[in-house]
Amino acid sequence: MPAQAHYSQKFRADLIDSALAAIAGSLKWRVRRSRYAETWRARIGAPDGPVAYFKILDPARGMRAIARWIQIAGMHHVAAITASLRRDGFGAPEVLLIGQEQSGGREIVVTRRVAGTAAPRHLREHRGDIKAKRAILWALGSEIARLHRAGYLHGDLTPYNVFVAASIPPSFSFIDHERTRRTWLSRFERPRLRNFVQLGHFEFDGLTNTDRMRVWCGYASAIRPQSRRSARKRVVAMIRARIARDGSRSKPEPAVIVRRREVGKG
Repeated sequence: MPAQAHYSQKFRADLIDSALAAIAGSLKWRVRRSRYAETWRARIGAPDGPVAYFKILDPARGMRAIARWIQIAGMHHVAAITASLRRDGFGAPEVLLIGQEQSGGREIVVTRRVAGTAAPRHLREHRGDIKAKRAILWALGSEIARLHRAGYLHGDLTPYNVFVAASIPPSFSFIDHERTRRTWLSRFERPRLRNFVQLGHFEFDGLTNTDRMRVWCGYASAIRPQSRRSARKRVVAMIRARIARDGSRSKPEPAVIVRRREVGKG
């Protein structure tokens, strides 16, 4: 897939040059190396040009290759699901370029940086403004509920894949959509809650148990589970299981067991 047609010819040429540099491992900023992918960052064109992220997906082998074939994963899936999210009014990065090596089998997905900052950093920056922080957490829960009601399950719903823009009311963008799906499973409570609790087992500076509870309250108020108490208990059990699986025995009790009177809408 070539660079988006509405950009200038120079922008598209610079974008392709940067993509080739990312594949060669010669870009200046290497963001991270995960289990199956490597991500680079670069400004396109002028020094004040837009920031783009270059995610290089390793070739799928063995069972991963079978799973990718069944699930139609990879670069084409990322482009399609991101376009679908954007059409439905959700914040998601614009896909600028996708491509695949003819020999090695690696794939590349280039996206434009979304507005705002990752949720952990945004919450740290607003820790002194309790009212703003409460509004962000409640709105985040509501936005995840809206995502689920629209039929989407985010494949990697961590706080670091949620970006918060400095606006009133708060607005959010979701990144990393290799495993995001629009699926009939989103109609059922258990898959939705399994998706939701991915947020709950992470620890970062400035996040409290009550903060986690506030996200849950925003979510539950919007999704309206059949039994709010039963759903809350299920979330607790799922978070505990996730923490145990991650080997994080030192983490505090999940916030969803905090007494309801301790948390208001804010």
